[in-house]
Amino acid sequence: MKAYLTGSELRRLAIRESGTPRRYLAFLTRAVRAGDGDALVDLGVLQQEGYRDERGRVLVRANPKAAARTFLQAASTGTRSAAHSLGYCFDVGVGVRRNSRLAMYWYLRAWRNGGETAAANIATMYRDRGLMARAVTWWTKAMEAGVHEEAVEVGYCYQYGIGVRPNPGKAIACYRRAIRSRNIGEFWRDAARYHLAVLYLDSLPPKRAAAVTLLERASIEKDYPQAMKLLARLRNRQQVIPCRCRRGMVKNLSANARCELHRSR
Repeated sequence: MKAYLTGSELRRLAIRESGTPRRYLAFLTRAVRAGDGDALVDLGVLQQEGYRDERGRVLVRANPKAAARTFLQAASTGTRSAAHSLGYCFDVGVGVRRNSRLAMYWYLRAWRNGGETAAANIATMYRDRGLMARAVTWWTKAMEAGVHEEAVEVGYCYQYGIGVRPNPGKAIACYRRAIRSRNIGEFWRDAARYHLAVLYLDSLPPKRAAAVTLLERASIEKDYPQAMKLLARLRNRQQVIPCRCRRGMVKNLSANARCELHRSR
C-alpha cells in the first residue's frame, strides 16, 4: 500500500470493505479527514440512518441534524451528491425544518452540477404543487439524462393528457423505453408494462393479445394486484375496467388519471 493515499483512494478502499462495518467506517473516516467530499456525504448517510456492525452494535448513532450539517459541509465544497442529499433534507424535513424554497435551491444546484436524479425530485415537487406542465418538463429532463424510471411518469402523462396534450404515440415510446432499459427496477418496468397494456386495450380496435402478454410479464412476481386482476378478467372474457392510478401512489393523488374503480379526479 502507498505511504500516502488520497481521499478518493481511501474512499474506494472503504467501499471494498463495505461488508466489514468496522473496517469500512475506519477507511471512510480517513477519507473524510483527507478531504474527500463524497466520503463526507457517505458519512452523512450513516449519521442520518445510523450504522451497526455485524452483531448489531452501534458504530454511528442516528442523528439527522448532524447528517444535515455534514451534507451542508460537503455541499460547500461543491460535492454534487451533497447538494442532492441536502435538498432532500429540506424537502421532507429530515434533520431540518421543511423548506420547499431551500429544497428547490439545492435540487437545482445538484442538477446544474450533473446530478440526474435531482430532476426527478424537482418534478415531484412541482407535481405536489399541482403544476403538472412543469412536472412533465422535469420528468422528461430526468428521463433524457438516464433516469429511466421517469419514462413511466412521462408516458403516463402523455397517455392521459396530464400537463401535456394526450399523445398515445409518445406514451408508447416512453413505456417501451422503460421496459427495454437495463437501468430500471422491476417495480417500474412492470408499471410500464401495465400502463402500456391499458393503452393497448383503449386503442381501436383493442390489442388484447399484446395486452395479455404485457400483463403476464407484469404479474410474474405476483406483487402487482391491478395487473393480476386485469389479466384474470381478460382471460375469463369479463368486462374490462382497468385501474388507471399510478402504481404505489395514493389513489386520490391529484396527478392520477380519472379512474372508474377509485373515482380519482
